[in-house]
Amino acid sequence: MYSANMTGFFAIPRLLFPEIDGLGSFITGESRATTENITTYLKLVLSKIDPRYAKYAVFITLVYRHGLLHQHFPKNFKYKKKDIGWIFNISHTNNPLDIQRKFHLYFVDSTLQLDMNLFCQDVLDSIDKLYEVLTESYKEQFAKAISQQSTPLNKTSILNRNKKYIKASDFDFFKELK
Repeated sequence: MYSANMTGFFAIPRLLFPEIDGLGSFITGESRATTENITTYLKLVLSKIDPRYAKYAVFITLVYRHGLLHQHFPKNFKYKKKDIGWIFNISHTNNPLDIQRKFHLYFVDSTLQLDMNLFCQDVLDSIDKLYEVLTESYKEQFAKAISQQSTPLNKTSILNRNKKYIKASDFDFFKELK
């Protein structure tokens, strides 16, 4: 499904998905749970703009977000030995909104189409809808997410992550600071 002439369209979702992840963390309270944050945001907030976001939330997150941010293009997906495709399109903004929506979040020939103009606009519009979702039941998660995101890093916390590529000696330059 990859096409060189579609590569430029990847910039839009690659910019949006980290923001959606951050917004979703205010609902889940988990700053390091990308799949949960994005699917939660798509299901609870973006679905207020277009209900199909909830329907395709997991597919969009796993195929589009994870593929784009880790492999630089959407992942391939198979269902019952059939390839399920993906298309990013950019509608002409002079088209009426109902025409643009007709080709957004729409499966045709086993291919899910996402319109980048609408996706971007929907994410922007959804920020106003987020407040509706952040009711009393989510205030604790919101505070937890803010706390996690604002906690400063330190050498001990980084070394406790048990990453083979990070060593205590990577911080030796601090000894030079006065």
